[in-house]
Amino acid sequence: MHDGVMYELTVFGGAGAAGVLLAFLYDLFRLKRRIMKTTPMMTHVEDVLYWICSAIILFLSSYILSSGETRLYFYLGAFTGGLLYLGLFSKPILWLLSLLIKIIVWPFREIIKFLKPILHVFLLLVKRLLGKVKNRAAIEGYRARVGFYRIRNAFTKK
Repeated sequence: MHDGVMYELTVFGGAGAAGVLLAFLYDLFRLKRRIMKTTPMMTHVEDVLYWICSAIILFLSSYILSSGETRLYFYLGAFTGGLLYLGLFSKPILWLLSLLIKIIVWPFREIIKFLKPILHVFLLLVKRLLGKVKNRAAIEGYRARVGFYRIRNAFTKK
């Protein structure tokens, strides 16, 4: 093959790898949305963040692969790589990552289930104690006001 064609194929392959990276990054955002419910405003913020990251990745890959020259085949390579990833690897990778997160989170969930009744009793005790402290503070505040009024009246009346 001619060097020019080899160079263009290298750029096309690198752009495909960048497209795969962009699709994987989008899958991470999708996975985050599966795990945590997000508000519409936060979804818009995440989308803007994704597009900023995408622009940076495409710019850097274009700069590294072809010294900043962007041709139509570069964008076709990125689009083809993204489609290839989404068509072949997206579902298995999302399933695998979801399973991995469930495995990692499982012990913490079990610990929280175990500690929940203990924590509930502790919070009830703290609530009672705070109620008693609040009542005691109110009584002492009342006594202080009454004492202050007695002293004031003793000095102001002649």
